[in-house]
Amino acid sequence: MESLDNIAMLAPSIEPNFKKKFWKFLSRWYGENGFKYPWRKSPTPYSVVVSEFMLQQTQAETVVPYFLAWMEKFPDWESLAKAQEKEVLRAWEGLGYYSRARNLHRIAVMLYHERKGELPSDPEELVKFPGIGPYTANAVASLAFGRKIPALDGNVIRVMARLMNINQPIHKKETIRTIFQVVDSLMQGEAEASLFNSALMDFGRAVCKPKYPRCSACVLKEMCKAKQPELLPLRTKIEIEEKKEKIAIIREDDRFWLQQANSNQNRYRGLWLFPYFDPDVMEEMAPLFSLRHSFTRYKILLEVCEASWNKERLKMMPMEGQWVKKKEIFSLPLPSPHRKIWLQLLSKDKINKEP
Repeated sequence: MESLDNIAMLAPSIEPNFKKKFWKFLSRWYGENGFKYPWRKSPTPYSVVVSEFMLQQTQAETVVPYFLAWMEKFPDWESLAKAQEKEVLRAWEGLGYYSRARNLHRIAVMLYHERKGELPSDPEELVKFPGIGPYTANAVASLAFGRKIPALDGNVIRVMARLMNINQPIHKKETIRTIFQVVDSLMQGEAEASLFNSALMDFGRAVCKPKYPRCSACVLKEMCKAKQPELLPLRTKIEIEEKKEKIAIIREDDRFWLQQANSNQNRYRGLWLFPYFDPDVMEEMAPLFSLRHSFTRYKILLEVCEASWNKERLKMMPMEGQWVKKKEIFSLPLPSPHRKIWLQLLSKDKINKEP
């Protein structure tokens, strides 16, 4: 294994023949096997930003239908800027991590009112916008504007860590800096920037997989220095924590009690929720069902129960929220687990029946 310093020193002096050979193999593979995602067809700065925001924390295959629906509803910066946050969150529903949608909306408003809808191409300018970090800035600069700059997503980092046999944790800045230098050197040859980054991402996704890499099908295997590729890249293990949350379904005729998450609840800010059970002001009537969902490092068991208000205590401890008619709930933005709760409630006869 070579040290990071040695690899970093070698990066600028990678031989032109090596670069040419690398891109020849990779581009041929990409031409035959690259993924035909809709955001790659006639890309614009707007469609690239939308896709990159959606792809943060979400698998590409999952993103496809959401991207198509989003572009149908909000085809450009202007339509998104003029939309209400409620509409934006509803359109994002199911993707999770709703701060992405709020930041995307904020960018649209900023561009529409301050920059005539024109997005800058310089990564140093792009990172000034909400929700755009170094990776997204580089990806947008490359994929939307053709800037020759590496876009290091998890797939690219994995491919390069194995190719160069980098046996250092990838959360370290020095490791990422070294990989950036290597990719930057490789792409300065004949490769078109957007094609190079897309090809490397797809190659990592399809061949150089996190588990069970397809080394026998790898067109770069003669160049790869990894002896045990499945062990790379090195990651810090994340401890999974299990939690329980109790959700109360409070009904009055055809209305249900819902709360809108406030600014202190950043996880679901702006979305509508069924309330968490509070024994100080609620009384449990009957358990209904449970479901599981995951959020970052948490595995959460949601226990859903039918409940009623303890009206005497409620007078002393008013609860935030409001009654919402059943037919209106469909149009409200709900986080995915609460939407699942609602759909499961609808499958119950007692919810479907008119009171």
